Amino acid sequence: MTPRGRVRTRARERLEALAGSDLGAEEACRAAIEVLRPALGFARWCWPLTDPGSALATSGIAEFDLWAEVPRLAVLEEYGDVTRKPRLAVGPRASIALSTATGGDLARSRRWRECLRPYGVGDELMTVCRDRHGCWGSLELMREQSDRPFTDDDAHLLDQLAPTLGALLRRAQRHSWGSDRVAVRPRAPATLILDGALQPVSWTPSFGGWLAELSPGQPILPPAVYELGARVLTPEDEASGLPASVRIRAQTGRWVTLEGAPLEGAAAGHVAITIRDAAADEVLDLLCRTYELTRRERELVALVLEGLATKQLAEAMCISPYTVQDHLKAIFAKTGLRSRRELISRLGPGRPQVSARPGVSSCDVRPG
Repeated sequence: MTPRGRVRTRARERLEALAGSDLGAEEACRAAIEVLRPALGFARWCWPLTDPGSALATSGIAEFDLWAEVPRLAVLEEYGDVTRKPRLAVGPRASIALSTATGGDLARSRRWRECLRPYGVGDELMTVCRDRHGCWGSLELMREQSDRPFTDDDAHLLDQLAPTLGALLRRAQRHSWGSDRVAVRPRAPATLILDGALQPVSWTPSFGGWLAELSPGQPILPPAVYELGARVLTPEDEASGLPASVRIRAQTGRWVTLEGAPLEGAAAGHVAITIRDAAADEVLDLLCRTYELTRRERELVALVLEGLATKQLAEAMCISPYTVQDHLKAIFAKTGLRSRRELISRLGPGRPQVSARPGVSSCDVRPG
């Protein structure tokens, strides 16, 4: 094995070990970067964390000087360029180098011409961090213009590591997403209108309060707003099929859902972004993905959060009380919890809407 091959083998092993650790999101990302740097070589990096169901940004960390370009980058990563995150999120390959996508002519990339080249960025290697539970982030590694481009072997390495990086981020999110629910007062929904260039043109009075929670201390819109707008405006023949919605946990502990939709009539070509408190079932889905719960286990958790006793759980799910206990043991093992009370505190942001109720059978639901 060549020296470079040994470095990359060690990188895989160290990342697999990190994926099984209990690091927080920022600590996990920075630890992974230190592992990847000698294996790939890059000067700057950006690592947005994403909603696993839509691959839209929720937060992130970076080591670069392109902050002024973040809104434009968010738009062009969604559509309108040769490399797009949604394609990687749903496509057969999770990683691609900009030099490969442009056939070696970086100027073919609008993102590179408008956002990266002015800062001296050369090639870029983009990877979505996805596993079977969803897409948890997108890693963007950048080399200087004086550096050689990324190779197919570089992209192949990250393509192989995508599930490991996805598992790393999924597990790391438990520190912030899986903490006990926080009591926050309900806030009136807000609507923000963006024009065709995704610039804000009007908003409802409650929007300011939401912005203060989502971007505390910063007079800028969250990147997710631009990504949502870009997704809504994506032509149908280029659409990824991913939903135009994202769930974010604000620093206050509030779960927030942002949804995008096109406007018709006099404001055709504009985009409406709705911001509201996340529904209980939306948060439950997110947390169940985080803890790798099966479909059957998710159904049981939803019923437990409704306050059903063991006998009622068994009747609703058409299983025996003993099987209910077995499922609960598996759920406790995955979540690290020890009782139903802890389960309700951790996974119960509200009363989720489920189809099964006492006396209503859900036997047509197949085990996950």
